[in-house]
Amino acid sequence: MRALFLFFALLISFNAAAYQYEIAACLIFQNEAPYLKEWIEYHKLIGIEHFYLFDNASSDAYRQVLKPYLKSGEVELFHEPTITQNQQEHNAVQCGCYDKAIALAQGKVKWLAIIDADEFIVPLKTKSLSRLLRSYEDYGGLYVNWLMFGTSDVVKIPEGYLMIEVLTRSAAKPTPLGKSIVRPERVKNCTDPHRMWYHPPYDHVNSHFKNFKWVAPIADDKILIHHYHTRDLDHLIHVKYPRRLKWQRKQEKFKLKDYIESLKPHSVRENRSMRRFIPSLRPSMGLAVKQKPCPSGCGCGAK
Repeated sequence: MRALFLFFALLISFNAAAYQYEIAACLIFQNEAPYLKEWIEYHKLIGIEHFYLFDNASSDAYRQVLKPYLKSGEVELFHEPTITQNQQEHNAVQCGCYDKAIALAQGKVKWLAIIDADEFIVPLKTKSLSRLLRSYEDYGGLYVNWLMFGTSDVVKIPEGYLMIEVLTRSAAKPTPLGKSIVRPERVKNCTDPHRMWYHPPYDHVNSHFKNFKWVAPIADDKILIHHYHTRDLDHLIHVKYPRRLKWQRKQEKFKLKDYIESLKPHSVRENRSMRRFIPSLRPSMGLAVKQKPCPSGCGCGAK
C-alpha cells in the first residue's frame, strides 16, 4: 500500500514538473487592437507566461500589435471566421474556442485562465497569481467573480495613459458572474462562457473553497476579475452600443441614453486597487514610469 502511495506521489510530482507553462490564458477577440498590448503585458506581470488568442474576424491592426509576441512564442494565434448575429451564436463560438484552448493546453499548461480582453485578473493580497493558485491545486478550477468597471465619465483614454490607471470607478460590489482559471486536463467541456464542466471527481470552487452549480457565492477578498466592459465613453458609444443594438430583438431595442444610464451603477465607487501595478506596467508598455499631469478637462482622474 505504501509503495502504491509513493508511486502516485512520484507520478503527480513528475506531471507537475512536466508542464511547459505554469499559467496560460486564452481569449477570443474582435477588433481589440488598441487594448491587446496592455492586456498581455499586465497578465505577464502577474505571472501568466503563454497566451492562446483567437481572432474572430477582426479588421483592425491586431497583427501589428501581436507581432513581437508571436515572434517570441508567447502568443499562439488562431482564427475563428464566424460572424455572429446574436448573443447565443457568439456564446457558442466562444465556447468552441475555449474548448480548443483547453485541448491545446492539456499536458502543457498547469493552469489556464479563460477570460476576455476587457477582463483583468487581480490577485488582491499578492502580485503573484501563481502563489495564490497553489491553494487550489486539488480542484478542477477556481471561479473568480467579476467586479464591473464603467467609463468613469472618461470621454477617451488620453494617449500615453494606461486604461487601468484612467478608469478608476467601479461598481460597489462584485457580481455572482465571473470566469474560470482551470486545470485543463480536469475540464470536460465548456457549454457557457461563464463556467466549465469537469471530469469527476473534480469541480470548481470560489476563492473561499465553496462549491456551487450555477450561482457563484461572491468572494472578494483574495482575487477578482476587473471587467472593463465599456472602457471609455468613445468605446461605449461607437463599439459596445452598436454591437449590443445589433444583438437585441427588434422589440427590445433601446436608446443610447438609456443604455448609458443603465451602466451608471458600474461607476459609483472610486477604486485604486490597480495602482500598485502601474509603476511596473508603464515601462513594459514603453511609457515613462510616471505619467505626465492629467490633460485639463479629459476627465480621466489620473494624478
